[in-house]
Amino acid sequence: MHVGTKLGVVLVATTLAGSALGAGAVAGAAPPPTPGQDGSAAVQATPPQEEEGHGPGAIEVGPEGAAAAMNRLLVRDEQRVRLCDGVVLPADGLNVRTGPGLGYTKVGVLAKGSRVRTDWDSIQRRDGYLWVRLNATQWIADYKLGADDGAIRGKWYVNYSNC
Repeated sequence: MHVGTKLGVVLVATTLAGSALGAGAVAGAAPPPTPGQDGSAAVQATPPQEEEGHGPGAIEVGPEGAAAAMNRLLVRDEQRVRLCDGVVLPADGLNVRTGPGLGYTKVGVLAKGSRVRTDWDSIQRRDGYLWVRLNATQWIADYKLGADDGAIRGKWYVNYSNC
């Protein structure tokens, strides 16, 4: 029995000594190289996606305004055109694209204060925006859906006068 106890004490002591040596080796180790330090390519952070409406000036809305904007998806009528007149709000303009989504080519930017006439019955929800047609080949995101933090809100890029 004493042999078993002595053997157990020796094993525990050996294990502890090995752990202490291992910890010292880890503590004395050099820190990992930073990206690019060892000749490898530096890691680049993915730049945040630029908003369709550039700069301040959009109308930020809470739950009621967000609900009203989203209601446009429910009340549209595919058989008629509902033309709405408005003014571009963002200080640095609003992107114009060839289709309703970020995957479509950007063909220009409407300046702040530009007057637009959009077809609300063409509305599409894609990529975090509500897209509306300006004409047969051009679309804008007139509304940005709220953040992914669960809050119900949004941002109007166009101030409409008759819709």
